Amino acid sequence: MKPVIYHTGLTPPPEIQYNDFEILHTPTITVEFNHHHIPQDITECLKSNPVAIIMSKNAVSGLKKWLKKYNLSVDVFGDTTFWTVGEQTHQNLLDELYIESWHPKLMTGEGIIQSLIEKDQTRILLISAHEPQQNFIDGLHAAGIHFFHFPTYTTQILSDAKLTAEFIDDENNFMVCTSPSTVDGILKSLSLTHLADLKTKLTSIGPTTSSAICERGGSVYHESTEQKIATLYSEIITMDCSHEQS
Repeated sequence: MKPVIYHTGLTPPPEIQYNDFEILHTPTITVEFNHHHIPQDITECLKSNPVAIIMSKNAVSGLKKWLKKYNLSVDVFGDTTFWTVGEQTHQNLLDELYIESWHPKLMTGEGIIQSLIEKDQTRILLISAHEPQQNFIDGLHAAGIHFFHFPTYTTQILSDAKLTAEFIDDENNFMVCTSPSTVDGILKSLSLTHLADLKTKLTSIGPTTSSAICERGGSVYHESTEQKIATLYSEIITMDCSHEQS
């Protein structure tokens, strides 16, 4: 029987030319784009010259929908400096809204906070999900960084029927986790309270997701060297080939 890769992210897995795996798309999250701030709220916030921080590609999509709803261009942000978490979010913001951004080397909430402290930035416009990671919010408070929260989407945890029905816990199988929320979705789909007893190899797109796996009792078999899903899959395939040769 072929090893199985269970892909828990919302976006389908990349198409790969490798026949030694069966890849199942079993998304454990869904995203709903919504917001409650009106343009005046944001322009008022911008008067304090904050750094605008966009936490994910979903936040970019939500911002784009917000601008469209109010028939606004990105000019509403004036000379505001944008930061992004991760290369993918940086590129997505550039592709979708033609906004240049800077992103820290450490592509996590902790990396953002460290960079804000180093650059003496004390005010941010946080463009993210309705419920950002609590440890990130706690870190902002601890660092004395004032933030205006501009949520543009909601992440909902799913119990994926395919994952529930077809999951086989085997040490040759892989689980691809693309965000902390997908980790919670795995627990919900498999009716687990922790990940400690899983034989399936848990792989992660980056440090924040790896932390979520560990916090829920799991062991990270591999963390992608880049926060790109294609890179993670390439590394899984390379590891599998090396295992077979040994």
